[in-house]
Amino acid sequence: MLPRSIIPLLLLLAVSLLGPPRADALERRRPQFQNEPSYLIFPLPYSLPGIGQGIVLTGLLGNMFGSYADLYGLLVTGDATGTIAGLEDVHLVSERLIANLFYQGIDHAVVAQYETRGLDSDADQFILLEASAVVTLEGSLTAVFFDRRLELVAGTVTQHAEIPRIRDKDGDVIAEADPAFEQDLRRQYYGVRWDYTDDYADPRKGIRTSLFRSHTDNDGNAESAEYFVWDFNLSGFVPLGKQSTLALNYFRSDAQVTRQGNTDTAALLLEVGVLCPPGDAACIAARDDVVERLRNERKHGTATDLGGDVRLRAYPQSRFSGAHSVLYSAELRWNLTEEVTPFNYFIWKDVRTAVQLAFFAELGSVSESLDTLGADYRSDVGVGLRLVSASGFVYRADWASGDEGNEVTIIFNYPF
Repeated sequence: MLPRSIIPLLLLLAVSLLGPPRADALERRRPQFQNEPSYLIFPLPYSLPGIGQGIVLTGLLGNMFGSYADLYGLLVTGDATGTIAGLEDVHLVSERLIANLFYQGIDHAVVAQYETRGLDSDADQFILLEASAVVTLEGSLTAVFFDRRLELVAGTVTQHAEIPRIRDKDGDVIAEADPAFEQDLRRQYYGVRWDYTDDYADPRKGIRTSLFRSHTDNDGNAESAEYFVWDFNLSGFVPLGKQSTLALNYFRSDAQVTRQGNTDTAALLLEVGVLCPPGDAACIAARDDVVERLRNERKHGTATDLGGDVRLRAYPQSRFSGAHSVLYSAELRWNLTEEVTPFNYFIWKDVRTAVQLAFFAELGSVSESLDTLGADYRSDVGVGLRLVSASGFVYRADWASGDEGNEVTIIFNYPF
């Protein structure tokens, strides 16, 4: 069943999608598939709360051999180690059917888990889950229609993770699981994107929207919950002068549990597998936090969280989670120049089509219950620098500030 708050927006989308675009539809500024070749080889330092510091060696080959396909790989070293690779925009049918593949193999990482879900969790109250093996595989297909105004998407994700020990926020081991706590996730998703803008990659005016439904079944584990997540995204782009844009975004995510998993305390303690010595308060508290978060996920499901490089950018990845989330975002994208300039810096080759300065603000809320969603919010503000390229990439660097500190993001593509 669809969340009632989304239904009016879907009706508007359905009316808009009746039939192909008219002859007087908003025109595109340029061809929607670019095959300008590009590459990037760059060692990038990282510093992430709850994960640590290190170097990521990034390699990117865009629009390989005159095609639309992009290949990238990341070698992660430091406190977290592993490899990440992807093959994107592989046209099985030119400009009609596109395949994407993604692989992540993390050998070692330490990830922050906050004491509670929701907005009330204390930024200083968290434990560190040490992962010895995280393997993620994802594949998707996208069918494209009407000059990329309509896209139908379907994909699947599988993930295996092992957590052998728990550390306190200072990194000291406080609990060990023997054997390691294992979690297998299997998720299928499908959805629709509608883009009524003047450009798919760098919109200056128009609107775009998407609706996705994902199903999580935890790889058939009878102890875990099964639930759906609905993600709805609506963006509007208002031109300011000849070159700049005010970008507005509304995002909503809702989990819908179809089968609760096992929430019995004794069963959860056995599943987590952490044996605490009698009287070890730190170990018992950390173990109970893991059990309680697992119980909440099985009772309520988990919607798309807030925090990270896309939503509430001043907060760590997955900082705020719950069964429901909502986010309002605004960006002033001020184009400093639109001069088309090829560049080749040995480690970086592309064609610059625009340089932007962005000022943004975000307001978000999460909750286990719809009745309390929006009762309280977290917010941030920030500034970013974007380089838009002819190869189709948007190279993005953002600095954001919130009530828990500042974060810097260096990544590809717009947040919305």
